[in-house]
Amino acid sequence: MNTQITRRRFAALVPMGVAAALAMTACGGGGSGTGGSSGGAEQKTITIATSNDAPFSFTDQATGELKGIDGDMIKAIAEAKGWKIKVFTSEFATLIAALNAKKADVIVDAMYITDDRKKQINFTDPWYTEGEAMVVPADSSLKSRDDVKGKVLGAQTGTVFKDLVDSLGGSQVKLFDSQAALLAAVENKQVDAVFTDSAVIGYSLVQKPNPKLKLVDPYKPYYPGIIGAGVRKDDSQLLQDLNSGLADLKKTPKYLEILKKYGLGEANVTK
Repeated sequence: MNTQITRRRFAALVPMGVAAALAMTACGGGGSGTGGSSGGAEQKTITIATSNDAPFSFTDQATGELKGIDGDMIKAIAEAKGWKIKVFTSEFATLIAALNAKKADVIVDAMYITDDRKKQINFTDPWYTEGEAMVVPADSSLKSRDDVKGKVLGAQTGTVFKDLVDSLGGSQVKLFDSQAALLAAVENKQVDAVFTDSAVIGYSLVQKPNPKLKLVDPYKPYYPGIIGAGVRKDDSQLLQDLNSGLADLKKTPKYLEILKKYGLGEANVTK
């Protein structure tokens, strides 16, 4: 997991002044002001804001298609509503500023619903839950954080999970500069357990299964988060439309199919 992924969930909010520095991708359309209901026969277009980060909301370089957990969910909602989607891309820390500057209509990028963020924007009903995962060698008997006292533990440098492993009473903590190095340490049994972002590791194992390691399951995250989409405070109609579309999506098998496609599952479902 890269440090951008970690900042995604626990990042401090940035001031509105950064909005001037925002850039738009070739596939995006900023400043559309398309949020809320539109009259007439013209098809409604919503512009989503994302940091273009897999597996959450990203543009496939080969096809130009929007993908990801959040990306697939907004596509499903838009399809049911008859909307078109444009994509606005910026650093995660600037997405709220971009939204409030009307560069986009909705943030669709695995954003944790927090009290601080709710002071600046409104959130939809929860899309799914997400937190860290515990990864161990395939033949390990470790079943929870309670089992790791006295064990060799690992995390990625610069992530919040380094603080977590420091608190668990391991005999040694080893830090790694990349997700690949972290998983290699588990595979080679240099560590007894590592902690990393559950969606990132889940997606990694979907893309490239590794029989030498496993995710501890069930597992209750130390850093649980509830994900939602964000809209401007004054865009109550779009908020209502998104919530009704999300409720309809959750009634279908496609909702869980999207989670599983990217390495999540029933533990990440929200009502």
